[in-house]
Amino acid sequence: MKKLILILSMILPNLILSQTDECSIDEIQLDTYKYALNNLKRINKSFSNKNALIEVSIEFKEYTLEAEEKKNYAGIKSIEYFLISPENSYSGENKEKIKVHPKLDSYIDEKINSCIKNSSEFKSHLYGNITFRIPLNEKNIKIAIEQVKSIIKTE
Repeated sequence: MKKLILILSMILPNLILSQTDECSIDEIQLDTYKYALNNLKRINKSFSNKNALIEVSIEFKEYTLEAEEKKNYAGIKSIEYFLISPENSYSGENKEKIKVHPKLDSYIDEKINSCIKNSSEFKSHLYGNITFRIPLNEKNIKIAIEQVKSIIKTE
């Protein structure tokens, strides 16, 4: 019995911490990139410019004292997607609102809602908006994955 308690005491904190790590903004971005890479043909089939980027903009509900009292102070207000051409990727000019593959939209929605539901740390650090961009070709997604991995390692 003591061995079982010892094993559980070693494993449980790691599981809790891994859930928190999976719910960092960087991890959400990394997981989304991996999903996009694995489903690239479906995601980019309706876009002719494979060097373009999909900007994901997630807006959260406003924080209010009433909502906090009801324990309903965290939630997604909206998720919008924009197509941004590489020529104006930094300025964001001429970005066009788009619909993305439904499974990509569902994946992002489920990932964020899972973090809201299961990570009190994520809930307590919600921002008004999270924005990141998804490349539409394999080479650029792999570069983005490596960049995010390097950020996670330094944290």
